[in-house]
Amino acid sequence: MAGWRILSIVVACLVLFVVLEMMRRRKLREKYAGVWLVLAVGVVVLALVPQAADFMARITGVQTPSNFVFLLAGVVLALVALHLSTEVGHLEEEVRTSVEEIALLRCELADAQRALEERVAALEARTAAPDNVKGLPEVSPARAR
Repeated sequence: MAGWRILSIVVACLVLFVVLEMMRRRKLREKYAGVWLVLAVGVVVLALVPQAADFMARITGVQTPSNFVFLLAGVVLALVALHLSTEVGHLEEEVRTSVEEIALLRCELADAQRALEERVAALEARTAAPDNVKGLPEVSPARAR
């Protein structure tokens, strides 16, 4: 077996191990792990069956299998970048929406605090001066004793 095939298999197995370990530790979501697992399995297949790369290179019109593998790697990287760009756009939208909701809630809280302070001040003003009985409930003379 050629040295590059052994190296490919070792690297693919290492990638599989790292991806599975990251999933186990919850550092990588299954959504993204699938791509890396498929890539690692694809590298193992190309290392074990080099005729597959030869066959696919001939079908696509690429001169050498190594050029086909580089082309495939470039396409995969472009697709990963596109996917991550869409995820970033989605997350930016979520953050913007959350910030707007927090701002509205802060305004509501400030209005509620202001209204409460006004009510407390009005109540204190009514009960602070005993000479001023306006607005207080009347006490019957029988209860005053």
